[in-house]
Amino acid sequence: MNYTIRNRNPSPWRNAVRVILLTVLVATGSACHQTDEVRRGTVSIPTQAIVTEIARLEKNSADGVEYSVWLGKPNGEVQYQHNANRVRPAASAIKTAILIEFLSAQIDSLDNPFDALDAILDNPKSPAIRHFDAEQKADVQKELRGLTVRQLAEAMIHKEHIETNAAYNAAANVIIEYLGGPKALTERVRQRFPAAPGLQIARYMLADRKTHADNLLTAASLATVLRFLAQSTPADELHAAARNVLLLETDAERGDHYYKGGTLTSDPQVRIEAGWWDYRGAAFVYVVIATRPMAASSAEDFEQLHSNLGELSQVVQSAGFRIRDAAVPQ
Repeated sequence: MNYTIRNRNPSPWRNAVRVILLTVLVATGSACHQTDEVRRGTVSIPTQAIVTEIARLEKNSADGVEYSVWLGKPNGEVQYQHNANRVRPAASAIKTAILIEFLSAQIDSLDNPFDALDAILDNPKSPAIRHFDAEQKADVQKELRGLTVRQLAEAMIHKEHIETNAAYNAAANVIIEYLGGPKALTERVRQRFPAAPGLQIARYMLADRKTHADNLLTAASLATVLRFLAQSTPADELHAAARNVLLLETDAERGDHYYKGGTLTSDPQVRIEAGWWDYRGAAFVYVVIATRPMAASSAEDFEQLHSNLGELSQVVQSAGFRIRDAAVPQ
């Protein structure tokens, strides 16, 4: 297998044990979890493995973990969904929608220094950073200073050009403030994606979730945003720029992987993996979400949710590959 990772997040396919597990699940999965798709008799052989994996995870969970899944084509054809319209905390996965609006507003200046950056960073009352502590503010001002539009977008999505988590989140906050704040940005997103009403940008990143309304989405609404970018046409500058920022890895067999996930350890916990794989114009979109109604008591505590969601995500993507590749001429 030949693949190239663009110095971004580790590929979810590196864990050999999990790959073996998902292969067995896909080959032998049986439908034992009664989703709407099962009751309607629309679950395909590849997606039966998803049903099996969700049933296994829920059976072994004693703390109210819930999962949402959307798997389908860029044209909106659904191949599998589970709790896809359940509203969930958005975490950093909402940044894909923010990315589109930012690049659209700056499409003629992608490689120029972002003009609004210094004014926001130097304003102590800026809602983008006023809730940060002194150390975080210093990191943000040092790491974001001088970035171009494209570089700021890359910092927000895959932590490129920066080092700290504060700068990663502040990059999104600068963009939110520049685009008019959470309410105005939500309106922009909903105008572009009227079929995704579950999307809501209500707070700046790292702002207290108890004193601010949360950023929200559904698996289906996030899939709508991803499908917009995954479609092979139109191949305009906005689509090309956003895809380039989201590209995580290129695999000789699987194709190009575009990705943006999200993580929150406070109450409720959430872990999201979402993106699409494109091989010579044939693509599938996936969104997988896990939520747990309590704060993580430790890094190890959250790691179990992270690990379980990762396993489910791999099963979902494996089903997507099987469905997609069966339709691609060899």
